[in-house]
Amino acid sequence: MFKLFFKGIIIGVANIMPGVSGGTLAVILGVYDKLTEAIGNFLTVPFKKKVEYGKFLLQICSGMLIGIILFAKIIEFSFTNYPRSTAAFFSLLILPSIPFIVKGEDKKNKNNITAFIIGAVITLIFVFLDYRFGSKTDTKTLVEVITFSYCIKLFFCGALAAGAMIIPGISGSLLLLMLGEYYNILGFISKFFDGAVHITSYTSLSEIIQNLYIIPIAIFSLGILIGLVVIAKLINMLLSSKHRSATLFFITGIIVVSILQIWVNLYK
Repeated sequence: MFKLFFKGIIIGVANIMPGVSGGTLAVILGVYDKLTEAIGNFLTVPFKKKVEYGKFLLQICSGMLIGIILFAKIIEFSFTNYPRSTAAFFSLLILPSIPFIVKGEDKKNKNNITAFIIGAVITLIFVFLDYRFGSKTDTKTLVEVITFSYCIKLFFCGALAAGAMIIPGISGSLLLLMLGEYYNILGFISKFFDGAVHITSYTSLSEIIQNLYIIPIAIFSLGILIGLVVIAKLINMLLSSKHRSATLFFITGIIVVSILQIWVNLYK
């Protein structure tokens, strides 16, 4: 139980780091297959299987939640004050683990080699486009007025970020950064826990909802949930088919090149 919980913490920390993919860490930690299977099939399997999936997801997701809560401010501080050291640490964490992703697979198979190259080239294109045309968001001012249109944006940002989080090599946090919502999301989470400490001082339910930023957090979370289910279902179908080996090599190609993204975000 604690092993899965600890892996969840690591994945959670990765998900709040711009340029680092939670999906990549899930692959390296050996829980990616089960994670996409559980998320993608949870609603359609028999009750007994739901219980099995539920226990697994509870351990992983609770670890992710703790990782996000405990390390959100630490990660922000590290990247702000020690960006290169932090990037180097996570690069060195990921690189030695890459060979284990395709352990036991046929490394000389032409289809697998082609899949690896395609994954690497596609990711390289995105890294280049991000470096050439992307913008690094520097604003850390929390949005003050939560409008209906902003809630719609938050929902789609959540869905897109969730899809990015579960695909190895694509950083959900980096996507949020490029969409201009990364610091807002971190701010909402921070304000929620700051407000929860003083919850007894609020005099009405509306005051609690407003000061704890419950509405934007709930809408963003709903977007994440829907994005996770849709993308996880698709990934699980590929990993469960005859294309599993090629899919793993494709993912490996993405991961190898995506390490560049951690550094690209520092030098834009």
